[in-house]
Amino acid sequence: MKKGLFAAGAFALLALPNVQPASAYYYGPWCAYERAGKGVISSRCDLRSYEACRAAIAGTPGTWCTENPHFRPVEKPLRKAVKPYRYQ
Repeated sequence: MKKGLFAAGAFALLALPNVQPASAYYYGPWCAYERAGKGVISSRCDLRSYEACRAAIAGTPGTWCTENPHFRPVEKPLRKAVKPYRYQ
């Protein structure tokens, strides 16, 4: 019983470094929409530019591109100005 419990614990510790978080879905600044019929509209909102959106829907009738209303650009944190040290 103790050997089985020890083996299970050792396996869990060895498997722990391989645990990775789920990949995050990227929301781009542009969305491509397509009418799928019967009032259903499918969307793809991972496009980085208007040109990429137009290329994704090229040749498909009932499609259009719009800006993504949920997109929030990543802002870089402001850096504090560092005062130079003065010898006195």
